[in-house]
Amino acid sequence: MKIQKPLPLRRSKPSLGDWIRRFWVLGVLVVFGLAYGAWLGINASYFRVKHLQVSGLHRVTRGDVASHAMISARSSIWLLDTGGIARRVEAIPYVLTAHVHRALPQTVRIEISERAPDGCVRTDDGAMLTVDVSRRVLERGCPATAIVYLARSVDDTPPGQVIEDADLAQLQKDAHVLAESGERLTDFSHDKYGQLEARLADGIRVRFGDEDDLEGKRRLIGSVLASLGNRLAGVTAIDLRTPATPVVERR
Repeated sequence: MKIQKPLPLRRSKPSLGDWIRRFWVLGVLVVFGLAYGAWLGINASYFRVKHLQVSGLHRVTRGDVASHAMISARSSIWLLDTGGIARRVEAIPYVLTAHVHRALPQTVRIEISERAPDGCVRTDDGAMLTVDVSRRVLERGCPATAIVYLARSVDDTPPGQVIEDADLAQLQKDAHVLAESGERLTDFSHDKYGQLEARLADGIRVRFGDEDDLEGKRRLIGSVLASLGNRLAGVTAIDLRTPATPVVERR
């Protein structure tokens, strides 16, 4: 009788689950070590912000930008909230946009775009406010040469805030249309009937009436002044409310 030898046992290949069960502690330690090393690298003094570069400044000062950016000397350049920095800088009244960039290893660059003054709002309570085209208040006080908007319903408004006022918005819109006349107009206002008036540089009041056909009325200003020639003395107003028959008012 022939005796058969027992077959050798085959070793099964460890599964992924077996490997995880055997080495999970080691894996956790490796992950923790990598994370800790990354944290040390990110917070290393080599990456702490030391330089702030600001471009695009004309009216805004570098000091204003730095104080609003609020970047600590101990801040890691990797951990900066660039969106938050931009929003804080854009809170400066004269700043339109702020773009923040990292320049490794230790420099932050902020590119500024400033707002341009559009005119001066004179309120009934005596405030003088410089505003831009969006009616954001840029500063209190106005240059002597600024175009003036006399908006009755506007109150004193802090710099950085936008004046939400339909009367002022319409005055600005009309002023931009009339600026193409070539004549410098200022003191834009609406009379008690809601009709548009403005004043020429020599003090002559121009009555435009409603906003219809401002383009045509704009072209009339130069023609009327040319027809008066050197007879402007004593003229107090030019009435263009009926464009077909302009009226010159005298003292």
